[in-house]
Amino acid sequence: MDASHFLVSLLNGLSVGLLLFLLASGLTLIFSLMGVLNFAHASFYMLGAYVGATVAAGAGFWAALVVAPLVVGLAGAAFERWVLRRVHPQGHVAELLVTFGLAYVVVEAVQLVWGRQPLAFEPPPALAGPLFTLVQAPAGLTLAWGAAPEA
Repeated sequence: MDASHFLVSLLNGLSVGLLLFLLASGLTLIFSLMGVLNFAHASFYMLGAYVGATVAAGAGFWAALVVAPLVVGLAGAAFERWVLRRVHPQGHVAELLVTFGLAYVVVEAVQLVWGRQPLAFEPPPALAGPLFTLVQAPAGLTLAWGAAPEA
């Protein structure tokens, strides 16, 4: 295995690991701060992606970046206010069952509204393209910001 393959694999693994950490830390923080076992946090994350893609198709990416978190945050706050507060006195098993059930409901609602096919999404021009490129030079691997320079 050459150095460039190892470095690309390392960066891919790091990005996937950071994404999994972000999702898992949501569960940990909610449980430690609020004492609620919320298994629906990933469903809210998914709902935000679909709402964001829908808003971006109509109003643009930057509007979706503001609207989608607000919509999903309000949905999460409403769920906490009217459902989780009622089951919290019954203990963690009730919270687990309610949030696990909500996860199924959100998945089915997303499939009803947006279907089962993947949504096409294009990033805005300001975010399109690579942040950096690894270039094989005579002295070894070098880092070029943006796209690789023409040889």
